[in-house]
Amino acid sequence: MVDLHANERLIINQLFDRGIFTSTITPEMTNNTVNAIAALKQPLVQRRITNYLTDLLGMGPYNYQENLLLLVGEQQLTAEEVHVLLATLKAVINEPSIQADEDGRIVSAQTIIRQVRSEVVDLDEKRIFRLIKRLFVERFKLFTPEQLEQAPGDQAILVEEYWSVSPDFTSVAQCLVNNLRTAQQRTPLTEIQQVNRGLLRRRFLSPKVTPYLWTVLVENKVKIAEKWAQLQRFELEIGDDYALLLDRQRQRSAAKPYIIALAVARSLGAGLPQEQLNQRVHQIVERLYGAPQNVSITLVKEALFENALASKHGQNILPTPLVKRFAVRATEEEKI
Repeated sequence: MVDLHANERLIINQLFDRGIFTSTITPEMTNNTVNAIAALKQPLVQRRITNYLTDLLGMGPYNYQENLLLLVGEQQLTAEEVHVLLATLKAVINEPSIQADEDGRIVSAQTIIRQVRSEVVDLDEKRIFRLIKRLFVERFKLFTPEQLEQAPGDQAILVEEYWSVSPDFTSVAQCLVNNLRTAQQRTPLTEIQQVNRGLLRRRFLSPKVTPYLWTVLVENKVKIAEKWAQLQRFELEIGDDYALLLDRQRQRSAAKPYIIALAVARSLGAGLPQEQLNQRVHQIVERLYGAPQNVSITLVKEALFENALASKHGQNILPTPLVKRFAVRATEEEKI
């Protein structure tokens, strides 16, 4: 087994986190990232990254002008996300400031949302805004929220949001479009690759939730664990009735949706019917804080599954062994 170099590990880990690795150097980048961009120009480095990911997951990254894209596992896009993504790319590229390649590439969020809404007619503007923010601000990091300075004395009741567009935008946009619109040859996955994709997507496997994958995992647990260990990031923990892909880079969150999600997971017991999950979230919020809170149910549920605190089994939601390691308590300040 060939050991990965530091630059290769950094690129692969960023592909897992964002789905993309961009080649444009910006002032805020760390030296490690700059070094990784330089290393990616070497065909040998590209081959080693592709070979590792292909062996692990059955596919390598899509490469466009040394911008890499990997949409697999948690990074795969829904049909709704793809529609909004393509419409947003088109709207931004057609903006005059982007076409002129100006230094201050600022776009109005409301202008982009309205243009996307003209193509994605089955979604309202609020939903479109949330999807654009999730994809372009939080995930791909191609937009940075900006607040434009107001003239003295201006007292706008509603401050419009603006986005600063990344210098990588055009090349990454082309990379995304090429990848999404090109019919890719899908080679059959080996049993171990199916397990690895399951671990990347769920971070949790068990004989009850994923019986087929569990059998393959148990039979090949040493080989699978060694492969993930090459990234010097993940640790595969296997118990009698569970497996967790633990992420050393994931910091314990203090965000309110995560805290509520953890408390929800601890309350699940032997399981909860999926249709009762929203009600359980409301109950936990009241138990923790003693009063209604302005908390997004969607964010709580995302935290529940993305952090491997619970898993879906048929129509039921089951807790994972990970929740036993944490206690949940709201501070007095949070209860105010």
